Amino acid sequence: MKIFRTIIAFFQALLPLLGFGVISAVIYSDLPTPYNILVSITLFILGIYVSLSIFNMMMRRGVISVMSADNATFDLDELEPTEGDGVLKLTPEELRNNFLENKIELGECTVSIYGDWEGRQLNIKHKLNSVEFNSEKNTLTLSFSDNCLLKIRNPRLIFYTSSYLKIIKATEILWQIPDDLRSHYQFSYLNTGKKIKTKTNTDWKPHDYDIGIGMNAIYLQG
Repeated sequence: MKIFRTIIAFFQALLPLLGFGVISAVIYSDLPTPYNILVSITLFILGIYVSLSIFNMMMRRGVISVMSADNATFDLDELEPTEGDGVLKLTPEELRNNFLENKIELGECTVSIYGDWEGRQLNIKHKLNSVEFNSEKNTLTLSFSDNCLLKIRNPRLIFYTSSYLKIIKATEILWQIPDDLRSHYQFSYLNTGKKIKTKTNTDWKPHDYDIGIGMNAIYLQG
């Protein structure tokens, strides 16, 4: 799987480099010396930087996440599901009630938080054990059978199918996993409106490419 991701990421990153290369060649032939050399080299270096950024982002976030993410707007996510497409749009209360009535059949799933999906038990399979909603605090709590836990403050735009559960927007997300030495490891993701601010009781520090404010707040993949 990692080899496939590397190949796709390489070719996706190669496209902008080729584009910058063509533009550099045109400018080199059209502008007088030495301006053509200076501008062409500058553009080509910029192309290398953009390509490396795309490659690194795809390797860290995953090819599908990067290619399908809408980092500019949530408008497409706010569209109502089409009747018969198997997608349910739920409120937090409806999600809790559907789970209690055994209408949520997600099975074992991995966890993604604002595009962050590797390490800290995010990318292993979890079985959803309970769904609770505190209407006073507007907090949705998802508990798993292996004692991992998600707390989502101000969850909005919840979509469910038999293969995934995603929450498009949230103010803050807490991911909690068990630890043998202390009570729990905790990882907080706060959406400030401009970026995702993280906090933890461990020495974990996210890479710039691990988290994106335009990604789904929560994505549980069955």
